[in-house]
Amino acid sequence: MNLLFRVPKAYLPICRVLIRHSSNATAQPKIAKLKITLNKAAESCSEKTDTYAIDTDSCPIAQRNGKAASFKPSKPSLPPSLQYVRDLMDLYKGHVVLTQMGSFYELYFEQAVKYAPELNIALTNRAYTHGKVPFAGFPVHQLSRHLKMLVNNCGYSVTIAEQFKKNDVADNETNKFYRRVTRIVTPGTFIDEAFENLRENTYLLNIDFPENCMSSVADASLKVGICWCDVSTGEIFVQQVYLKDLVSAITRIQPKEILLDEKLLEFHIESGAWYPELVEFKKFFIKYQKMPSQHRTIESFYGLFNLGEKEATDRQLRIQFQTFTQKELAALRNTLIYVSDHLPNFSINFQIPQRQLATAIMQIDSRTSTALELHSTVRDNNRKGSLLSSIRRTVTPSGTRILTQWLSGPSLDLKEIKSRQRIVGFFKNNVDITEALRVMLKKVHDLSRILQKFSFGRGEALELIQMARSLQVSREIRDYILENTPLMRVTLKSQIIQLIETLDFQKKLIDDVLKYLNEEELVKSQDIKQNEDLNVILETDVKGKKVGSKDEVPELTEFIVNPSFNAKLGKLHDAYQKVWQKKVELNTSLKDLFIGKLGAKTFALKERQNGEYALHVTGTASNLKKINELTSKSDFNGSHFHILQQSSQTRWLSHKPWTDLGHDLELLALKIRNEEANIIDSFKKRFIDKSNEVRQVATTLGYLDTLSSFAILANEKNLVCPKVDESDKLEVVNGRHLMVEEGLSTRSLETFTANDCELAKDNLWVITGPNMGGKSTFLRQNAIIVILAQIGCFVPCSKAHVGIVDKLFSRVGSADDLYNEMSTFMVEMIETSFILQGATTRSLAILDEIGRGTSGKEGISIAYATLKYLLENNQCRTLFATHFGQELKHIIDSKCTKGLREKIKFYQSGITDLGGNNFCYDHKLKPGICMKSDAIRVAELAGFPTEALQEAREILG
Repeated sequence: MNLLFRVPKAYLPICRVLIRHSSNATAQPKIAKLKITLNKAAESCSEKTDTYAIDTDSCPIAQRNGKAASFKPSKPSLPPSLQYVRDLMDLYKGHVVLTQMGSFYELYFEQAVKYAPELNIALTNRAYTHGKVPFAGFPVHQLSRHLKMLVNNCGYSVTIAEQFKKNDVADNETNKFYRRVTRIVTPGTFIDEAFENLRENTYLLNIDFPENCMSSVADASLKVGICWCDVSTGEIFVQQVYLKDLVSAITRIQPKEILLDEKLLEFHIESGAWYPELVEFKKFFIKYQKMPSQHRTIESFYGLFNLGEKEATDRQLRIQFQTFTQKELAALRNTLIYVSDHLPNFSINFQIPQRQLATAIMQIDSRTSTALELHSTVRDNNRKGSLLSSIRRTVTPSGTRILTQWLSGPSLDLKEIKSRQRIVGFFKNNVDITEALRVMLKKVHDLSRILQKFSFGRGEALELIQMARSLQVSREIRDYILENTPLMRVTLKSQIIQLIETLDFQKKLIDDVLKYLNEEELVKSQDIKQNEDLNVILETDVKGKKVGSKDEVPELTEFIVNPSFNAKLGKLHDAYQKVWQKKVELNTSLKDLFIGKLGAKTFALKERQNGEYALHVTGTASNLKKINELTSKSDFNGSHFHILQQSSQTRWLSHKPWTDLGHDLELLALKIRNEEANIIDSFKKRFIDKSNEVRQVATTLGYLDTLSSFAILANEKNLVCPKVDESDKLEVVNGRHLMVEEGLSTRSLETFTANDCELAKDNLWVITGPNMGGKSTFLRQNAIIVILAQIGCFVPCSKAHVGIVDKLFSRVGSADDLYNEMSTFMVEMIETSFILQGATTRSLAILDEIGRGTSGKEGISIAYATLKYLLENNQCRTLFATHFGQELKHIIDSKCTKGLREKIKFYQSGITDLGGNNFCYDHKLKPGICMKSDAIRVAELAGFPTEALQEAREILG
């Protein structure tokens, strides 16, 4: 058989099928119809551009445009399933391709060889006509665990093709399934991990640079659009930032994945060649993606948002999008395309995109965030010991996420800060109310993520109960707070009432879920499922009911929806009850026969592993002999018994009445389960239609959780409410460093030495003191006090006055950045240059040991130049710690004007001699300049040999 005909490109997969079955007589009618379809399709295509020639003898695609083609005999082809895998691997180059084959996800070819060791799964091979194919696999239920390894640990993108049963498939058809790509998993779209990680957001960030901007010199004032979203919670935000503020924004967002246009790949922006600060990109997972053409309008994505009624959603989106800049809309559009393309099998449900303004959030660059240990420690990158772990007292997932967001970007909105302070103050002064509130908050589940599960077609019935219970608690919290409003001042009362109105979720939906869903049975089912996950094998009766050791009928199967929900479900339950009663009667009569008359030891009606309904009897040899005689010569109620399987002590017997009853029970149970599934889906849909209200409840509960946690923290740590205003002040009385204080309390009886700080916008403190004298601690504690004040938290001191800080800079401690080929001194200079170029009159800068990474004279000159530039140009509040105190004082006195000299104040810490070789550090700051750094004493504490110490003292002398 040799056919040469022209077909459209889209029909090439069909052609392969046609050719593969061309010799199959039973397939000829179907092939004839396919040929007609193909010929008609080819007629409508452009012969020059759209069609391919097919030769059925050689199978591969011929030359284009129908030109003559000569083919050599081809090698034996792959089976259809493997050819599909190979095509996917060619299409998604660079991706790990996981293909579902039955109850396993499998890797094939070179990917199996490469990734099986990384996943710690067995590598083997299968023999096909064209040779052996390497493959490896794991059970479907282990997908999340292996995705975590591939995506989070190894940084791979994973394409998942799932298996689906064909509709109206014939029983004798060999291939009853088809496969298609259901999602592409990257760090920003890894919903499995996100649903498990309740304390963090999983942000995907798109950055939209102006077209061709990298063909010219970088302009720090270039406008860049950014959009970030958390698919697992539905949060989505947009912002327009200047290029100089981009890295600070990324540090605040902490994305799991950054999405860039693949056109930028050639510029290697992570190298810092175009803009030095973008070397920070190396810390994140970067995905270069071909951005789509402009023909997809932003309106085409309205379906990704759900506020209930479509018209209301569309109207609100149109209004919101009108407030966005073109760069913000471009970044939003790219993000929505990426998410919808990577999760094609999921119904995305985003909240209305929120626009964040750079003028509303304090900017903290990544190096400052690291130096202040806001989220993790510098030494070992652990959470324990960080500021977040030290102040976290939240009890809800949403509260923890809000706290994390606030720490990354403290507020510049004075009205919002004062609003938070009032609520914290009320909770701090009313401990009983706070404790009662937090007991209720502990019952709240992660509403945002449960809602997203429902939107994705996931989520268990038990999570409907969790949703309803949490929303019920939210109403209780609203009522409880309203009861206590008489204790509040007028300003706070109106603020609280407005806040908690969002907690008044529709009572009927909550009541319906709790009324019609069997919570006890759901919890029991969850426990059984967990046991099964632990490989606990249970002997089962009809549809998974646990059977005891006794030979009696197990209790009636429990279902999860109340039969009174609707008439259909009620009728099904009535029918099920009647059949069940017949089973009970049959069991009683058969038990009398086998145990009462024939003397069997045990008897039970069971379902075998192969799905066959049978009687299970145990007994002695003489008892079983009687049973054998029964099966050979008599019947019971007109039905024979037949031996299916036997051993020395057991018999499996078939019995038509039980077979019929078992099938009836199975069918009715299936119908009930299907109806229950429809009811559960309807409940989920009702919550999805109220997505906006659910999210408002979740946000409000998280907000209350965070602010009440601040009150708990304030009482625990003796914190005070700072005065925050629009001034240029930073005045702190008896300030403390929370993390250092916490460390001292756990390691020793030593108490933290508090210190004062008093700065204005053009005011600079030079801090000197011995090594280990507490200079760096003092710098950090004041920066942390500012952060805490601007997130609405009380602060560790006796009194504080904080003028709003717009940007926080630090140059505290350095190490070689070998990854970027930068020495310690280079890192130090880059950090310092960021401060000099970016600090405003409203900023706070803390600088430690400027110039220490080079020779003494050059270091002093750089330290002085930095100090003078900060005073004259930046005019920001500055704390400047140094070992060059005397030298700087001499230069300042000789070169600076009187007006400039008066803006600089010198403070020192010192060492107190206790006699002999004993001494202690005096961490209390006082005016003056420390005359020596006492490096030799530090060396002695570090364990230097005596001879080396003596040599050092002689040279110093």
